Amino acid sequence: MSSSGPSKINATKDQVIGQVKATVGKTIGNHQMEAEGNVQHQHGTTEKEVAAAKQKGEGLVDNVHGHLQKATGQFTGNERMQAEGEVNKAKGKAKQDTA
Repeated sequence: MSSSGPSKINATKDQVIGQVKATVGKTIGNHQMEAEGNVQHQHGTTEKEVAAAKQKGEGLVDNVHGHLQKATGQFTGNERMQAEGEVNKAKGKAKQDTA
């Protein structure tokens, strides 16, 4: 993982480069290169799973916040707050759906 947290882009890069290294290493009989490639590929796979889980969690938080914001807006008669709650719910759902 990078120092700024898990990244789907970096994860995909590690998966692809790792697979290429493993394939080249196997083809030329370089077992160290093959093993390094397999490790890099697995690291990318793990990082992608962590990034997706983080995104789903963030989406859940946004969704819950939106529900609470909308309910508060309805209770107080604040239409702007209700609308902002709908936006946050939609943002949360989108994050969860694309994770």
